[in-house]
Amino acid sequence: MSPTRPEAGPLIGGHVSTAGGLLNATANAQRIGAEVIQIFPSNPRQWRSYPYTAEALRDFARSLARHRLPLYVHTTYLLNLGSPDEGLRARSAHSLAEAYRFAARCGAAALITHVGSHHGAGTVAVAPRVVQTCIAARSEARSLLERDKAAEEGRPSPGATASGTHEPGMLQRFEELPLLMETGAGSGRIIGTLEDLHLLLTLLDRAGVPCGICLDTAHLFAAGFPLHTTEGAETLLACLQVRQMLGRVGAVHLNDCETLLGSRRDRHANLWEGRIGRVGLQAMLGQPALRAVPFILEVPGFDGHGPDRRNLLRARRMRRAALGR
Repeated sequence: MSPTRPEAGPLIGGHVSTAGGLLNATANAQRIGAEVIQIFPSNPRQWRSYPYTAEALRDFARSLARHRLPLYVHTTYLLNLGSPDEGLRARSAHSLAEAYRFAARCGAAALITHVGSHHGAGTVAVAPRVVQTCIAARSEARSLLERDKAAEEGRPSPGATASGTHEPGMLQRFEELPLLMETGAGSGRIIGTLEDLHLLLTLLDRAGVPCGICLDTAHLFAAGFPLHTTEGAETLLACLQVRQMLGRVGAVHLNDCETLLGSRRDRHANLWEGRIGRVGLQAMLGQPALRAVPFILEVPGFDGHGPDRRNLLRARRMRRAALGR
């Protein structure tokens, strides 16, 4: 049975496991009552991409469509798109390319990533490398998808001149697939402040890379935004508006925060169990500018296995209250 869709307000869902097969992601979504899901295409702490068959990917895409579940794909935690280490940057580009490939084949709405560390050089210094890594990843992903398409159609792999000749499908989805860069918790050398992301949006736009941002409430609170209050949520959106970034928000990770305001420590908590609490989280859900943006939970879960029905029920209760229902 498909989840009930809200008449107004943002979709609410969670990060779900694909253990045992991709179709288990949709089963897990049904179990917790998710209206949108996020998954890792492979182990997020390893470089190796899982070798899914074309049939498995098709079945997953059909299952998502049948259950009307928008999909968001999160990249591995190992990526460092602006690293001074050429080897690490090359591995990051390849891993990002594989994530693009997976997301396009499954019909994902967006790809979400952490940018990585500037290693003390500052974001301004490493930003051009981030852009070049993204360009390299997209070029590789395009080639991989062309090869996939050729293999499935039973014809020779197209050359470079054939890249623009395909009918609408996974290649067109790839070309339009946005890369959403996630806000950080403010720890030292991690790229993820609003200033960092504003710079990267500007440069990626110039390079023709579809992109946006993903807000994480726990990270933002740890970075110093007082999201435990209604005023704090409004201040955050005002900051985004001033930087012309409000329209670039493609997803929100709705998490409570275990650590103190401004702690610069990334520790997610179950909804209403952390330092942000119900008032602040509800204020985020109630922001008119975010009504069309999905809210995805990455909480530890009351059973320790990630987003669960209890957390999703709390989120939906806040959505109803925020909408005055």
